[in-house]
Amino acid sequence: MRLPLPLGRSPGHRLNLRILAAAICIALLCGTINVLGPFELYASITRAKLRSHPPSGQLVLVTIDDQSISNFGPQPWSRSRYADLVRRLKAAGARNIGLTALPWGQGNPVEDRDFESALADARGHVVLPARIVLDPMTEKSSVELPPARLLRLASVGNTNLFVNWDGMVYDSPYGVKMAGRPVPSLASVMSRHSGPIGTTFPIDYSVDLHALPVISAADILGERWSPSRVAGRDVLIGETVNTLRYGVPGFGQQPLVYIHAAAIETLREGEPVDAGWLLPVVLASCIAAGYLFMRRRMIARILLSAGFALLLVGPLSADRAQIYLQIMPAIALLTIASLTRLWFNIRQTMRDKGLVNAVSGQPNLNALRESAPRIVPTVVVARILNYAEVTTSLPADCEKELVEQITNRLTVGAGGDTIYQADDGLFIWLADTANDELVGEQLMALHGLFRSPVVVAGRLIDLSITFGLDTDMSRSLVQRVSSAVVAADRAAAEGRRWMTYDPAELEDAEWKMSLLARLDQAVERDEIWVAYQPKIEMASGRIIGAEALARWSHPEKGEVPPSQFIPAAERSGRIENLTAHILDSAVAATASVHRAGHADFSIAVNLSARLLDSPALLAMVSSTLARHKLAPHHLILEITETTAMASQDGIVETLEALSASGVRLSIDDYGTGFSTLDYLKRIPADEIKIDRSFVSMLEKSQSDRIMVHSTIQLAHSLGRKTVAEGVENGVVLNELRLMQCDYVQGYYTGKPMKLSALMEQLPQRESEREPVTIV
Repeated sequence: MRLPLPLGRSPGHRLNLRILAAAICIALLCGTINVLGPFELYASITRAKLRSHPPSGQLVLVTIDDQSISNFGPQPWSRSRYADLVRRLKAAGARNIGLTALPWGQGNPVEDRDFESALADARGHVVLPARIVLDPMTEKSSVELPPARLLRLASVGNTNLFVNWDGMVYDSPYGVKMAGRPVPSLASVMSRHSGPIGTTFPIDYSVDLHALPVISAADILGERWSPSRVAGRDVLIGETVNTLRYGVPGFGQQPLVYIHAAAIETLREGEPVDAGWLLPVVLASCIAAGYLFMRRRMIARILLSAGFALLLVGPLSADRAQIYLQIMPAIALLTIASLTRLWFNIRQTMRDKGLVNAVSGQPNLNALRESAPRIVPTVVVARILNYAEVTTSLPADCEKELVEQITNRLTVGAGGDTIYQADDGLFIWLADTANDELVGEQLMALHGLFRSPVVVAGRLIDLSITFGLDTDMSRSLVQRVSSAVVAADRAAAEGRRWMTYDPAELEDAEWKMSLLARLDQAVERDEIWVAYQPKIEMASGRIIGAEALARWSHPEKGEVPPSQFIPAAERSGRIENLTAHILDSAVAATASVHRAGHADFSIAVNLSARLLDSPALLAMVSSTLARHKLAPHHLILEITETTAMASQDGIVETLEALSASGVRLSIDDYGTGFSTLDYLKRIPADEIKIDRSFVSMLEKSQSDRIMVHSTIQLAHSLGRKTVAEGVENGVVLNELRLMQCDYVQGYYTGKPMKLSALMEQLPQRESEREPVTIV
């Protein structure tokens, strides 16, 4: 690789100067117009999560929630009711009481006197709200201040917040001028930390808002609370329903009372300082200059690495001191300078050594051999099955554009790793994890991305893709690439999206030849057991059921993947015996859950397509339910969308008979087939289960988001429930909540577990049931 020429030599010196100048200009532009605002937000959220800590415990929220509205009527409440709240809180020993909203219009004289009396009894320990209201039509502002007679009895705090263009609240004022007089903010008064009127401070969202002590106003007014919870603490009263909500970094949309609470907690820790972006940019400029012009390249690389580390770790320490830095313009400067220089070097190197594909310009197998590290946890191969057919139909000069479209999509799933191109539609990259299940989840999402056609020369082109993995680090890279290609071809032949090459499996001929016999023994010896993945009801957050998943714990082989023994059982006709075993275990477990007091718990069992033609299926299901005395509607049988689409008369009759018996039906893996409204109306299913490949892409793919939303709406219009499987993070969960999905499953809400572990997550009695927290 050619190194940058040292300072004072041309043309390398001039190139380095141009790179540095361009990087500085771009950084200044990014800082000035906040181009990198979303990335800055992500960085601040990440630092806040890393510094996440519980609140001080000195502030308690009293929320006017659904229960309060239901018991005492909608807002606005009378001032007598607020007076009652204030008296009860002060009687319990509350230190200071802040109100986030209270209408100051003409009121009832009797209620006004009652409220005034409560303030007098509180002896100045109540903070009343005041705000500036902007008329959206006339753009004129008006001031809402408490009556003068109340100002003698209580403090006043401004409740206005500054909402950014993206709907997020990052800062809170120290105070504002209202009607010509300075009014401190609610946070300043409650925390007893003041600042210059008209200035703001950044809110520290590393405080875990979900850990704030919360009491419903209904419980206080109904005397269903423990007064000791507020003794010696400050109290903030605010609405959480039928009120405005604003974006809170890391916590989604939140009512104003939570944002005020975060501001109060921020000032309790000290005075925050917004140091801006200019200082980090100056530092990054010095580091970039040193990297570009140093003669000793090893020291230059160390300096660059140290610069990135300082920009990434330094703000974390600064945040702890409540000094908030904007680092993205500085990181952009270093990134542009280093990558541009690196790009020039690599381009020259690859051109000299012939490490690129002659047509597309992508790195080829020679580049992979030379640049690959010694230890590669996983080799991933993507095979475009119809690559030859597509390239044959395209003009000769369009193959490069096709490859660029493919590699752009693969880069999303490869996490930015280099994509290497081989012949015959093969693309290779190296993953830094040996966990093939984790890589498999990424490949499932990537497979979903390729469902959308690419556009080449103005033409829409559908691509068919499969993936192969090799995780055996004991062999050479060339051998592992070949093995991954074999795995991709096997996946294509078996109609699967990806497969892992397993030398041990292929070499163990005795195990493969005796797999079916061992499977029969495993059922008899109870080596086959059932794992239960919780099914969460979105409306309540409760565990209302589970899906039964077959697991095989072999005494010698250990855990045998279901993908290995279930297809084998289907091909050999042994699936009925295996299904009967799983069904019996699952129904028995559900009956035991009911005996523990959870009468609404249901169980879902996957049903093989081959069993729908079996005349013994109805008898097997009914006898199993009768043996364990479980009502049929507590059993859900899942059939794949492809099976449902077959719509053969015999299959439909079997499904109708199961439905008539009271057993519920679910269409599994919905979206992977091409079912129409007529198919959905014909199948007597109670719910539709959306395939994980669509759910996992909700936060990245607009088309998948539209597909999931339309599926939920379609199901509801047909009177059916929807289940989203594969929920792996809070962002996807919140999206599904907004789409009004009925139920969810996934590692984020509950991994597959043994029955004993599931029982521990359920309360002992139905009356004690509490919702599962879903963020």
